[in-house]
Amino acid sequence: MIQKLLDIDRRIIFVLVFLGVAVPLLAGIYLPITPTDEVQDAYDQIEKLEAGDVALMSFSFGASTVPEMLPMARAVLSHAFSRDIKVVAICLWPEAPGITQQVLDEMAAEFDLEYGVDYAFMGYKPGNFAVILNMGQDFHSAFPQDNWGAATGDLELTRGLRTLRDFDFVFDFAAGDSMEFWWIPYGQEKFGFAFAGGCTAVMAPDLYPFLDSGQLKGLLGGLAGAAEYETLVDRRGQATKGMSAQSFAHLIIVLFVLIGNAAFFVSRRQGS
Repeated sequence: MIQKLLDIDRRIIFVLVFLGVAVPLLAGIYLPITPTDEVQDAYDQIEKLEAGDVALMSFSFGASTVPEMLPMARAVLSHAFSRDIKVVAICLWPEAPGITQQVLDEMAAEFDLEYGVDYAFMGYKPGNFAVILNMGQDFHSAFPQDNWGAATGDLELTRGLRTLRDFDFVFDFAAGDSMEFWWIPYGQEKFGFAFAGGCTAVMAPDLYPFLDSGQLKGLLGGLAGAAEYETLVDRRGQATKGMSAQSFAHLIIVLFVLIGNAAFFVSRRQGS
């Protein structure tokens, strides 16, 4: 019996891991998720806003990080629109406009939003932190027109937004280092707006010092952060499904590690 465990066909392990991923995704099996403090803080920032307040949301990610970033974008945007928060979206990554337009179209259809009144999409602007500095001084200069060429001053939502200080909240969806090297030193620190963000899991540890300093009011880290936010807004989506599948796969791997080690030590004791 012990030898059979040690000689188990690896294809059996592959099949079990595959089932551990596929079954939760296809069957809609959800494991309980407890939000962490930093995700709760990000949620609370939007909860503090009043109907009619305006949030600036920056999209700084591309196709390679869509599985992590798009679910959190859906969750945060749905939370904002459900509370009648107006959203102005911008892109500081050249890959982001198509993805941003996709999620905004989804939200517009779900919440029956009117473009130019409930939300606006200003498109992509190159320049990184220089764009943020420009927005802090003159938003209309940084984005004189929206993604389709309409003048910023002609849109009801953006007509009265002159600087970053006119926004009630700023959120950055970041696959790279835009939060710590662009938004915090050249935006939040200089203009003093409430700021939170979401990032890939690998970037999250670098941002915890900014949570401690208060420059970052909340943080969603990777797929887990997105799943926690979906839990808070009671909106089970791809992140919650993905975390369930990931958890089952990890449990199967850990189980086989334990079985393999136990079988090895038992066989060695029997041999001695």
